[in-house]
Amino acid sequence: MAPRALKNAPWRTDAIAAVRCLKAGGVILYPTDTVWGLGCRADDKAALEKLYRLKGRDGAQPSLVLLDAEGLLEEYAHPVPDIAWDLLNEYSGTSSRPMTLVLPGGKDVTPALLAEDGSLAMRVVYDPFLQFIIRGIDLPLVSTSANLSGHPTPGHFDEIPKAIRTGVDHACTTGRDRRGGQTSSMIKLDDAGRIDILRP
Repeated sequence: MAPRALKNAPWRTDAIAAVRCLKAGGVILYPTDTVWGLGCRADDKAALEKLYRLKGRDGAQPSLVLLDAEGLLEEYAHPVPDIAWDLLNEYSGTSSRPMTLVLPGGKDVTPALLAEDGSLAMRVVYDPFLQFIIRGIDLPLVSTSANLSGHPTPGHFDEIPKAIRTGVDHACTTGRDRRGGQTSSMIKLDDAGRIDILRP
């Protein structure tokens, strides 16, 4: 989105408030490119622990992170198998369903976001609102569905449990009239580029 359009975007004030909250160590409730999510900075262990307490989750299953540009994969994983770029070219914002990549050698995030094998789940987003927030914190944004652990994923803001809506440090006003989409597909790649489809 062009700078002038960003300056006049109807969600700008909301996004700035989200960025300020995240920089202060807060947890936000926000519309992702799939469903409503809970998020914090990917380097903030304390905020991540608060997020998991809100969900009633023990954190044993790591959350994914959102990136605003494809080139950032190499900053947060090593190696990035060549097949990852082919998959991104295939999906790159045109697919009806977003794709999460689980890549080896996750780095520069709080260790709680890494799986036992050191991999990190990442998704590149193309929505200007999300990109603005991620660029504002200059870090990946944690993303996990805004439901209590073991309960259904809300499809609309009004379906999010009150405990979560009131427990976060900032609840975005953007996208509250939007019906949530389906979850992303999830593909894991090992060092050699072998594919394991975790969620079709």
